[in-house]
Amino acid sequence: MARVSSIVTNFQAGELSPRLEGRIDLQKYSAGAQTLQNMLTFPQGGITRRPGTEYAGTSKDGGKVRLINFEFSDTQAYVLEFGANYIRFFKDGEILTEATKAISGATKANPVVITATGHSYSNGDRVFISGVVGMTELNNREFTVANQTTNTFELSGINGSAFTTYTSGGTSGKIVEVTTTYSVTDIFEINHAQSADVLYLAHKIHEPAKLTRTTETSFTLSDIDFIDGPYLDENITTTTITSDANTGTVTLTASADLFESGHVGALFQFRERVEIGHEAWAASTSYAQNDLVHFEGNLYKKTDSGSDSSGTQPPVHLEGTETYGVIDWEYQHSGTGFVKVTAVTNATTATAVVQTHNFLVLPAVATDGTTQWSEGSFCTKNGFPRAVAFYEERLYFAGTTAQPQTIFGSATADFENHTAGTDDDKAINVTIASDQVNVIKHMLPGRFLQIMTTSSEFTLSGGTGTTAVTPTNVNVLRETTFGSGDVRPLRAGASTIMVQKGGEKVKEVTFSLDTDGLVGRDLTVLGEHLARGGLTDMIWQQEPELVLWFVRADGVLIGLSYDPANNTIGWHQHPLGGTAVVESITAIPSGSEDQVYLSVKRTINSATVRHIVLIKTLSFDTIDDAFFVDSGFTYSGSATTTITGLNHLEGETVQILADGSTHADKTVSSGSITLDRSASKVHLGFSYDSLVKTLRMEAGAEDGIAQGKIKRIHGVTVRFLETVGAEVGPDTSNLDRIPFRDSSMGMDASVPLFNGDKEITFPSGYENDAQVVVRQSQPLPMTIVAIMRRSNTFDA
Repeated sequence: MARVSSIVTNFQAGELSPRLEGRIDLQKYSAGAQTLQNMLTFPQGGITRRPGTEYAGTSKDGGKVRLINFEFSDTQAYVLEFGANYIRFFKDGEILTEATKAISGATKANPVVITATGHSYSNGDRVFISGVVGMTELNNREFTVANQTTNTFELSGINGSAFTTYTSGGTSGKIVEVTTTYSVTDIFEINHAQSADVLYLAHKIHEPAKLTRTTETSFTLSDIDFIDGPYLDENITTTTITSDANTGTVTLTASADLFESGHVGALFQFRERVEIGHEAWAASTSYAQNDLVHFEGNLYKKTDSGSDSSGTQPPVHLEGTETYGVIDWEYQHSGTGFVKVTAVTNATTATAVVQTHNFLVLPAVATDGTTQWSEGSFCTKNGFPRAVAFYEERLYFAGTTAQPQTIFGSATADFENHTAGTDDDKAINVTIASDQVNVIKHMLPGRFLQIMTTSSEFTLSGGTGTTAVTPTNVNVLRETTFGSGDVRPLRAGASTIMVQKGGEKVKEVTFSLDTDGLVGRDLTVLGEHLARGGLTDMIWQQEPELVLWFVRADGVLIGLSYDPANNTIGWHQHPLGGTAVVESITAIPSGSEDQVYLSVKRTINSATVRHIVLIKTLSFDTIDDAFFVDSGFTYSGSATTTITGLNHLEGETVQILADGSTHADKTVSSGSITLDRSASKVHLGFSYDSLVKTLRMEAGAEDGIAQGKIKRIHGVTVRFLETVGAEVGPDTSNLDRIPFRDSSMGMDASVPLFNGDKEITFPSGYENDAQVVVRQSQPLPMTIVAIMRRSNTFDA
């Protein structure tokens, strides 16, 4: 006996699958697994085809890179390309260059010689050329400058003998680049935190550094020159250190073996109690030149000649020289002073430079020899912090080798100052008290400062409510015990998203009023197969839709539609066209959307390259603007059959949308293709398929559920939104293309976007699974609102 049923798979209502929507009904969804590829899920709009990726450039020399966002403002946002020993920048979908120079000539020679009057380039500079008329082989490419003169330069290694003759125009711009010491391995271990136009960088084997934006096209990178500290605990041994002077370059001598090569760059602090070694300032007292006095913990020296009597006002300034009555008092120090080691001679001798950030000279005990010294926390010997974050107007570092559980917070609103003290605005130094070593890997500001370690998650706060953190009021609590992986965690709405230490689980950590602390939820339980192999990078895109993007270890792009307020949590994978392997991802604001950038490894023309691409906008007004190709390029201008500037796709077969209509595929040769018909707006790039496959059908039966019974789908209706082109069938080998053009449409015009239902006679047999597959393989948009199946279930 057969049971006839009409089944609606309605994405808007959330009945697609537990792996997509997170609604688990064992009776309805006990079998099968939903397939979603190159599709995005939305709480109120069904599922839509992922837009394509637009080519923005290539990494330097095709090397592996990491992309990091830099957001000065919504209109001044950059993507940083961190490669082997360099940083380059992308802005508005293009490589960042200095002011461009006009090109007035280009030779058909080996190598090509460019004429650009007063270009000011140096040999070895990288330049980006565009807008050339005639010799279009040069357009949208970067080159290395060689044999430059005042008004000309060669394009190193470029043979232009067979190029088209130069006609006119074109510009060249020097690519903005900053030199670093980070290797290819190092760049994926960098942690970062930004304040306005300064990006602070932390890495376990590199000194903390900062990248500063000085103009829209100018950046500088420098190691942080800390005003003071931080330091390890003060020495408790009998070993003394003696300095041969209290200013300038000095020689340090230890009474026992102490120094090693890893101390180069380290700070050493000397401390004395000024009230013990010096007289207190007193009113109406005669003082001679060079006399030293202390007041409220600060030491001062009389610098004017002769003897003078003090008045009633004591010296209170903290730098330079000021006059009180008739006496000039020069500030010396506040009981501490420190040096930076520049060389180590042997285990007992080192050379150092006295630092004068907040004092003038070293305390006298340094030249006398003292056991009251402290070793700097940050150096090669002790390791450098691997985590950095801002919280409550302080810059925090954490996770050094010598102090893996210690958190170093700067002075309030003085990010490079770690002067210790008990005043509320002094630096904070706190170590997690735990029953096991928890190496701090990441820190993230939220309601509290969240501290992610190798085995647990902690919060740092001032206690309850809005109480501020101070040196005497620090509360560190263990919250969860997931353990963090190498992927930098992020904030998504009110939640923290982190990849667990195994790399295959994504945890959502939120604040719970019930527990007055953090609680976690495993998001990958709804699609655990998609994270297998490990996740290596992630980013949060808020506009136009809420999507968490992940890079899997094998280079597949994974998406998680994440809108917990509307109970939407849906996983899907996004393989890119061609030989794409995604290696890094980031996002920056761009107008009304967040622009997602990817670093994609490809093999092009038998060479390994890395394309920097950005995911195109979901919004378009007409079919002409639909962009559904990967590493794509857009031509917009006068109608033409020749499209140039395609060197990044040399030798590749590309899919084409010309004036809103599909076009036969073409192979790129000499950086160009020839169309079969002229067009004024052309999108082209690698093709990719978008595919939806429903779960095994559950329509009920006379004696229970339909699972395990023979079923037959004899009709399907698909409800589309702003769609052109689709194929429907029972599996990928048996798909029928749905017609979207009808007799009322002109054959010389593109098919308009379709909204409504398409009814399909379904070529299905009798089977257990009874699934529906919908695929889009053309460079056209497709959004599915619902799939309505008409079927029979056979109980016998």
